[in-house]
Amino acid sequence: MRAMVMVLLLGMVFATGQRQGSTTADAKTRDELEQARDVVWRSWFAGDTATLDRVLAGALAAGDNVDGWADRKTAISGSREFAKNGSKLVRLEFDSTAITMHGTVAVMTARYSYTIADRGGRQETTRGYAVEIFVQEKGTWTHPFWHLAH
Repeated sequence: MRAMVMVLLLGMVFATGQRQGSTTADAKTRDELEQARDVVWRSWFAGDTATLDRVLAGALAAGDNVDGWADRKTAISGSREFAKNGSKLVRLEFDSTAITMHGTVAVMTARYSYTIADRGGRQETTRGYAVEIFVQEKGTWTHPFWHLAH
């Protein structure tokens, strides 16, 4: 149900993106958002559940076209399991990042590529397209939604 609500919210944000009120991020905000995104991704791959607990919104909806949808608890648990299995992030890159601001809500889209290595050293690269939402709360960017297509 939460995932459905977040998808509807995302659709509304995109639908209103062409209307007055949406803007592109200024340089300072863009830098803050790119840093916030980097913290989320690197924390997830590192199994850093303390940081994830701080930066992921309470009503998180996260999904991809392989594993489906996850809530906050499942996303954090997935991070913990990834690290527990001995896998490591080798490389993480984003390109073609676009950011649309809707007040204190930022919608980020980008192509991504990451390489992970398993416990035995075998590497695998995944590429895709990410749609992420960040919300500024009390001067901090939290992350309530992402969807990855790979």
